[in-house]
Amino acid sequence: MSKYAVIKIGSSQERVSIGDKLLVANSFSETSLTPLLVSPRKGQIVTEEKELKNFKVEIELLDQTKSKKIRIFQYKNKTGNRRRMGYREDNKIIEIKNIAGLEGSEEE
Repeated sequence: MSKYAVIKIGSSQERVSIGDKLLVANSFSETSLTPLLVSPRKGQIVTEEKELKNFKVEIELLDQTKSKKIRIFQYKNKTGNRRRMGYREDNKIIEIKNIAGLEGSEEE
């Protein structure tokens, strides 16, 4: 797996290659991204903005899910004040379909 790209999703960066599946926030709605870094073949890395414009990471939505429940418990001492809550965040599962621009690179 020497061909990969680093993309920015929300506030985090992810290293992806073709076929990878990611869990992202429900507000994410893009179908293609410009990568921050690309490794078109083993030992080579592209980081210049002019060259990165030639690459696109194509994304497909697979499913919409909810995260595991987070249990919240608040307690105040000596008052008997207790409160329980649960929270589940909406998520999307996306798959990396293609990294356009890698087709022309040579295998080593």
